[in-house]
Amino acid sequence: MTAPGGKTDRPVRGMLRVPFVRRCALTFSQGRTESAFIVNINVLGAYIAMDELPALADTVQFTFTPPHKDCEVVLQGTVTWLNPRQQHPVHSLPPGFGVKLHPPQGEHRRCVEEVVEDYILKNPHVLN
Repeated sequence: MTAPGGKTDRPVRGMLRVPFVRRCALTFSQGRTESAFIVNINVLGAYIAMDELPALADTVQFTFTPPHKDCEVVLQGTVTWLNPRQQHPVHSLPPGFGVKLHPPQGEHRRCVEEVVEDYILKNPHVLN
């Protein structure tokens, strides 16, 4: 899809990670469970705010309820980077970790895509 000015916006939309603050339930590969907050998300990954960080390469499942939905979204992924509490936070993010998602399927993927599209509709300047 070509946007005004000849820009192709489809790849950008798919890669755009949008702010999305939502409580989630986490389950790590060794069975540890926690409650935390998603800070941003897209279909490729998410950032989870949490003080007690997991190990790199750990697998995690997180569950949350999207806005205006009665269903739960369940996503799985791998911890790919850590952001511990530090004097100068990375991009003003709270302590936490990045997750590369295993490709979500079906309704779970559609729910994440809707979160991204809703953000873009309310903030069209992010595509410029």
